[in-house]
Amino acid sequence: CGAACQKAGWRSHKKTCEPPLPLNAVMESLQAADAADDWRGVLKWEGRLEELLQGQPDAACDAILSVFAEAHSMASTPMGNACNAGMQSTGTEHALCAITLNERRVDLLGKMGRFRDQGKRICDLADRLLLLGKKEEALTQFERAEQLGAAHGFSSVECQACEGIGLLTVKEGGDAEGVELLAAVPPIEEEGGVFSASADKELRQEIKRLTK
Repeated sequence: CGAACQKAGWRSHKKTCEPPLPLNAVMESLQAADAADDWRGVLKWEGRLEELLQGQPDAACDAILSVFAEAHSMASTPMGNACNAGMQSTGTEHALCAITLNERRVDLLGKMGRFRDQGKRICDLADRLLLLGKKEEALTQFERAEQLGAAHGFSSVECQACEGIGLLTVKEGGDAEGVELLAAVPPIEEEGGVFSASADKELRQEIKRLTK
């Protein structure tokens, strides 16, 4: 059935040896697992990710990468960690895999000219880096998103990035500069209705506390 068979102990492996599924069957299984929020069912096909991406349009590649990134994110949660007991990958390793996949998505979105989505994905990437304690890398990504939002006229992206920079600056002890950034983040008008980069209630309470 392939290289795995050649490396495996054939005497025991031949009992379960099967030819690899055709890609259309893999895609159907992947979609079913994704719909059922079955991250283990998704990740069992990660070894064939590059095959699944080959020949696909950029939008389809982004969707496929999103499915695997979300599966790794689910596996990195406390509940996922409990399920990881006895498995090879830890929650941190899953979180790092999610970051790597989302970095590929960021590049794809830029290639497609979807700069608003790219900026939001960069901010999400920064948030994930923060959860892993990678503050300098997170700050770099927030600054990248801010510049991208300003360059393409997407205020929502710019505000979301400023919000992240402000919170990170406050946590690092730069209260005055951080508070100034946070207080300058207003609700803004965006396609499809009103978008508030600081809609989160707890965040607004924190801004209010810091600006007293």
